[in-house]
Amino acid sequence: MNIVSPPASLGRIDVRNLGIRFQTKAGSIDAVNDVSIHVQPGEFVSLIGPSGCGKSTLLNVVAGFLEPTSGQAMLDGQTIRGPGSDRGVVFQQYSLFPWMTVRKNVEFGLKLKGFSASERETQARTLLGLAGLLSFENHYPDQLSGGMKQRVGIVRALATSPQVLLMDEPFGALDSQTRVVMQEILTNMWQRLRISVLFITHDIEEAVFLSDRIYVMTARPGRIKSEIVVPLPRPRTPEMTATPQFVQLVRTIKTLIREESLAAMGGELCDGGLGGLSTEVGPQGVAHLV
Repeated sequence: MNIVSPPASLGRIDVRNLGIRFQTKAGSIDAVNDVSIHVQPGEFVSLIGPSGCGKSTLLNVVAGFLEPTSGQAMLDGQTIRGPGSDRGVVFQQYSLFPWMTVRKNVEFGLKLKGFSASERETQARTLLGLAGLLSFENHYPDQLSGGMKQRVGIVRALATSPQVLLMDEPFGALDSQTRVVMQEILTNMWQRLRISVLFITHDIEEAVFLSDRIYVMTARPGRIKSEIVVPLPRPRTPEMTATPQFVQLVRTIKTLIREESLAAMGGELCDGGLGGLSTEVGPQGVAHLV
């Protein structure tokens, strides 16, 4: 069985004037305000911004886990009203069934969709081979490294041939070396499958390396501050990270993010909190500064 990719016309995400408000004991909180983004079929788009700006909240709306307060989120022209097999989701936490082997984890969604045992095995082994995991098909999750577990999670999300892959900080728990390798694996798999991806990350270099476009969000309530096209050629290679074009893109986004991170931390920091980092404590300790 060949790997099944979605038709080229499917996988368009449209988020229009989205607002999300949460009710708390202290009152209502606007998490996201008037956000509009889009992902073309087969495009890789990242969302980046300061902590608490609503990136994951926005992704949860597209996944169908959360209903917006205002505006709408659509997939291929249809309003999203709940989770569906047309969207695969990968979280930072490893969400594998520990009592199942690697291949059985990948086959799980296919079984729910009514695939025969032979079809499930062929599809699962094809994707595991693409991810470099075929030799581990009979291992259990607790026998795998963190990077391998996340690769299994990605393969499982792709196994049912969704139109969109939604990824929320999927490499955030990995060490830096493993993270770089995972980025290469993901971009290579994406190049093969050409599935639409909406990717959440705090890592600017990661966003630039992986993406066709990047949306930079403001501090809460999250809005779109900037939309940046990444003109780097594909396939992406590690050598690109040393090019002037890559470095300049990273520098530009860092400046945008720093402004919003300072805003998210409050006015005190903007008004001189950073200058306090150079204060000499002296032999009296910190108590006399408080």
